[in-house]
Amino acid sequence: MIHAQELLEWSSILAGFSSIPADSCVVHDTGKPLTRMLASINATPGDLLLAKQFGCDGYLLHHPLAGTARLHFHRVLERMIELMVEAGAPEDRARESVQPLHTRARFNDHAADWDALRSAAEAIGITLVNIHLAADELGRRVMLGALSSLNEDDTLADVKAALLRNNEIAHPHNEVLLVPDDPARRAGRIAVMHAGGTNGGAAVAECLFEHANIGTVVYIHLAGEDARRLAARGAEGKPGSVVVAGHLPCDAIGMNLLIDAIESEHDIVIIPAGGIRPYRPDPRPFPTIEP
Repeated sequence: MIHAQELLEWSSILAGFSSIPADSCVVHDTGKPLTRMLASINATPGDLLLAKQFGCDGYLLHHPLAGTARLHFHRVLERMIELMVEAGAPEDRARESVQPLHTRARFNDHAADWDALRSAAEAIGITLVNIHLAADELGRRVMLGALSSLNEDDTLADVKAALLRNNEIAHPHNEVLLVPDDPARRAGRIAVMHAGGTNGGAAVAECLFEHANIGTVVYIHLAGEDARRLAARGAEGKPGSVVVAGHLPCDAIGMNLLIDAIESEHDIVIIPAGGIRPYRPDPRPFPTIEP
């Protein structure tokens, strides 16, 4: 048997972290060991109630929507700087490019309703565990592996094809986007900027292009205004491309791995749902709710 805090600590170690990331926490703990959980990318109080109806004593949530995971989310953006430095960017340049994003996230966190889901979990009587960065790191490793055979003379089309070999990314509802939309464009050195809290937008990509000799940045999502800015840069003949692999599918990669590891290592039944179940190669049926 395992309790919520133990599960949180174990997941962090599984992903190679020496401490629990700030965007992950036990939102509410009933104090009982976990035996059956519903898991999803996002959640509402209604999802927690559904889990209770399914006979679950716990809920595994990915996105940092509650408790200190929501309140302190901005702190994990330090990880984005680490990934940029690993890719070859000078630390001062990396920190400068991330600073506006950090400030925006800090004030968004301050304004967020971080107690709604916690209160719902307490009222329903279900343990709620929020695991974000650890799952994303597991997914990032898979994406790195998918791209490891490519060389700098390969094209954006080759990058896209390599990513689409993954079951989650290849889901028919997902589209891998190229910025600029030029499949024949040379990829150059590739940096996978996932598991940095969120995407770094145009500023982080440009820093990697200009100061780390990166030719292609892989994000899992990108805002439209950032895509326009980067496309305009490409139209001016400047180097650098972005491949946007897909938000829910890429989050599902890490969460599916985490779910598999939990079920393998611990005596917990997990019901994947909401952003996870559709992308599994072997989707599991929902249990029947007894009247």
